[in-house]
Amino acid sequence: MSRKTFGAWEDIFRSKRIDLSCDLHNISADEIKAITGLEPRTMAKMDSSQDLPPVFKNNGYFLLPVKNGLYAIVRGNGFHILEDTMNAVAHTSRIQFPLATAGRGMGEMQYLDYSTHAGALESVVKKEALYPSIRGREYSKNFSFFVNKTKLDVSSVQLEVDSGLEGKDAIVLVEAKINTPDDFIIRQLFYPFRHFRAIAPHKEIIPVFFTYEPKNRHYNYWIYEFSDPDNYNSIRLRETKTLIITAREEITIEKIEAAKESPLRSGLIPQANDLNKVIELVFKVAEGIDNCKDIAEHFGFNERQSSYYREAAEALGLVTSEQGHYILTAQGKHFSILPTDKRNIFIAHILAGFALVHDSMRILSERQ
Repeated sequence: MSRKTFGAWEDIFRSKRIDLSCDLHNISADEIKAITGLEPRTMAKMDSSQDLPPVFKNNGYFLLPVKNGLYAIVRGNGFHILEDTMNAVAHTSRIQFPLATAGRGMGEMQYLDYSTHAGALESVVKKEALYPSIRGREYSKNFSFFVNKTKLDVSSVQLEVDSGLEGKDAIVLVEAKINTPDDFIIRQLFYPFRHFRAIAPHKEIIPVFFTYEPKNRHYNYWIYEFSDPDNYNSIRLRETKTLIITAREEITIEKIEAAKESPLRSGLIPQANDLNKVIELVFKVAEGIDNCKDIAEHFGFNERQSSYYREAAEALGLVTSEQGHYILTAQGKHFSILPTDKRNIFIAHILAGFALVHDSMRILSERQ
C-alpha cells in the first residue's frame, strides 16, 4: 500500500471524526470514494500487516468487509504471523508424462496446480483422492463471529479461493503466494472456512496457506484449523511442511550440454543477480510489458537495475530491444510456451554456453 493511500485513510479518519475510544466503526465504499477520490477496492487491500496504514496500526484497528460495499474498522489483531518452515523433504511427482499446457506463466497458481497434480498437496494434508472443485470469486453465505468482544455479521461478501479441493470427507481451501510473507490477514482463510462450512457442514474444512519460493524451489504448506468457528482469532497451526518436488527423471550435470545453436560466451557475465527475475522478465515481455520504465515499475527496480535484467535476458538470447522496446527472440517465444518440466532444462542448456558456468559444471562433474 502506498503513502498516498496511507494519507487517504488519515483523511477518512479526520473527515468521519472517528472516535478512537470505540472498537467498531463502519464505512461504505461510497464514502471511501467520496472522501478520497480513490478506488475503494485499492484502499481496502490490506493482505499483510505491512499494508496496514499507520492510522490503523497506531490505534489497533484493521479492516474487514462485512457486506457488499460495506467495511468494518474493528479493533483487534487481524493478522497471523507465519510459523517457521521445516527442513525441506523430497516428494517424487506422480505425473506420468510432461504436461504440455502447464507452466505458461510464473504466478502462484502455476506452482499450486503443479503441487496438486504431483500429489504433494494430498500427501501434506493426508487426504487422498482430492478433486479440484473450487476456484475464483463468489459471494459468501451469511455468518457471524467475534473479534475480541466485538460481534460482526457478514452477509454476501465477495471472497476468493485460490484453489479448493474436495475429498470424500474433507474440503481443502488454499490461499497461495509467490515467496513467503511475514504474515497474512486471517480473513483470507477464515471467510472461505466459514462459507464452505455452511455449504458442507458434514465435511472437515481444512484451511491451507501455501507459498512457493523460486530461489530454492521450496513448496511450503501451513495446515491450519479454527478451534472456535465463532472466533476470528482462534486460528491454530496443525502442521507445516516444506517439499521439493522432483520429477521421475531428474536433471543431472551429465545431461546438460551447451545449446548447439549458441557459441560458448567467453567473457560475458551479466550484472543481474536473480535468474528467476530474468526469466520472469521474459514472460512479462510476452505479456506486453516491453520497456525499461514499465519493467522497473513491475519489479520495484530503478531503471538501471531494469537494464541489467534486460541485458541478462539478451545475453541468454531470449530478448532483444528495438527503439526502446523489448521484443522476444524466436528462442524467447519458444521458451515462453514450454511446459515447466522442459523449461528448466532449456535454460540449463543455454547457461552451459557461458564459459564460467561451463567450467564450473566440468569441475563439479570431475569431483563426483
